Amino acid sequence: MPEQDDDESPQPRWWQAPETELPMLVATPEILAATEHVAVAVAGVAVYSDGIELRVERRLRRNGLAVKEWNELTGAFMEHMPYGSDDPGGRFRVGMVLADGTKVTDASPFFGGGDPMAEPDQYMLSRREQGGGGGAHAYSTADHLWLWPLPPDGAIEVVVQWPAFGIVETRVRLDVGAVSELSARARPFWAD
Repeated sequence: MPEQDDDESPQPRWWQAPETELPMLVATPEILAATEHVAVAVAGVAVYSDGIELRVERRLRRNGLAVKEWNELTGAFMEHMPYGSDDPGGRFRVGMVLADGTKVTDASPFFGGGDPMAEPDQYMLSRREQGGGGGAHAYSTADHLWLWPLPPDGAIEVVVQWPAFGIVETRVRLDVGAVSELSARARPFWAD
């Protein structure tokens, strides 16, 4: 009989979408911002029993840049360093305005010394990059934005800003429908 791994405890539910659940998908493709070299879009929303996850696609194109500039741009795009600066203030930022007017950003309240294992008493928005890559002419990556707990029914306004690439605060309204009804239809993969 194989030994059980004692470290197999699940992540706190406010950290990321449940890996044991099949969500309801809402098609909400919207371009959030586009410049000469960078584009950011929402590809869709997954509604889980206790939160929602937005898939955000980021694209980079070379568009005639010299090799040195392209290499610097790809480093900034993958957030190794902001383009033309070593200031982390140029990073990709995202937030949401919920149907009831609540504002949520991807700036974690735990950075100030709070306990990340204690259940928060407010909405949490966490961003997980889902890898990326590219080559001599294009790069791409995707982010999963986990909003916990489940937001109120109604439209969500997604707000993005990426100072390193000249993307000023931009807002797009997403009609995700009645998330309370959709969340009730999310299903576990396993019955146990």
